[in-house]
Amino acid sequence: MKKILKRKKMSNISGIISALACLMLVSCCGAAYFADGDNQKRNEVQMIKIPFMVTFVAGSSELTNESIKQLDMFMMRSNVSFGDELSLDFPLNRNGSLSEISQKRMAFISGHMKKRGMHISSEVTPYGLSPMANQARLLVSRYVVTPPICGDWSHPSTDNNGNNSLSELGCTNQANLGLMVANPRDLIIGTTNDVPNTESATKAVKVYKTKVPTKLSARSKQSTRKSSN
Repeated sequence: MKKILKRKKMSNISGIISALACLMLVSCCGAAYFADGDNQKRNEVQMIKIPFMVTFVAGSSELTNESIKQLDMFMMRSNVSFGDELSLDFPLNRNGSLSEISQKRMAFISGHMKKRGMHISSEVTPYGLSPMANQARLLVSRYVVTPPICGDWSHPSTDNNGNNSLSELGCTNQANLGLMVANPRDLIIGTTNDVPNTESATKAVKVYKTKVPTKLSARSKQSTRKSSN
């Protein structure tokens, strides 16, 4: 009799353990799709650097016409545009400063880029091996955004005990934002604008309301009539 009762107890315990294991397995399967915290798909932003080596004639602080042509071709092929950051890398002295001729070369390249409507940072940006004595490295730093891949609604929406958002929720808006933003860098740190000046903003309205309209002269009236005809 004792053996029979013992067997029943053992079977009951094993049944309870099996039931608990099934519950844990089901809960884990449901929770796999609904991790705690932010599980939304986001834009991935990374910065890349495009280098270009510029060679000067020994003792000269200016580039030859051929070197300038190659530099302009590089800028065109790299499609340098809004949001790109330009900087230079020169061989440095032991104390980390630029030699006199390197300063002149930096000023020449900066002036050339200014004529093209571009700005080069005044700070030297070391990148990789130091350039040779008569060389300088131009760096184009660019932020690139990779939008998330949307449309995977295969995850079940059931067993969401934590009421967490699905990973695809808002994915399309994120992807559209990444494709529309002019400078992907803004997705990381944003931009800082000056404090709006309400006095300047309302000046045009104030002038419009208070300034006395200017009367047209006879000559102005005559030219206006001719243009309208």
